[in-house]
Amino acid sequence: MIELALKLALLLNSLVPQEAELLFVGDAMAHGPQLRAALQPDGSYNFNPCFDRLRHEISGADYAVVNLETPVSGGKYSGYPMFNAPDSYVEALRDAGFDLFLTANNHTLDRGETGLRKTLHLLDSLGLDHIGTYADAAERSRRLPMVVSIKGFRVGMLNYTYGTNG
Repeated sequence: MIELALKLALLLNSLVPQEAELLFVGDAMAHGPQLRAALQPDGSYNFNPCFDRLRHEISGADYAVVNLETPVSGGKYSGYPMFNAPDSYVEALRDAGFDLFLTANNHTLDRGETGLRKTLHLLDSLGLDHIGTYADAAERSRRLPMVVSIKGFRVGMLNYTYGTNG
């Protein structure tokens, strides 16, 4: 009888609709006013307050995706028209709860190939999922197709751009 009850419980559980909450947001970039606001007295940058009001929504999703619309390549930081953000910008996005960073967009090459490689290195060093741009064809082949398991669902991810400014 216990075995029958267990089988019935498993069957009923499988009939319950499964769901996963995915969050996709648009362009994450640091314009001049954001860079100035994040600048700390010691010369570091703190972007965490930018996400204080959104953190609960972002981290509450089962999987959150953001379009990283800026290179992160060190050196001089800048907003429009040729973006370049500090590493702490990506760290703040991660801390806000983003899981996947899209890197193919028109600002991908704002700091040239070096900026792209530094951005990819940072994302890799932080253990973050990312798609869209790759160090070489071999890396692209290793990463694609990107299929993510989210609460039992298998979701394919794609990222493309129409072109780049750089």
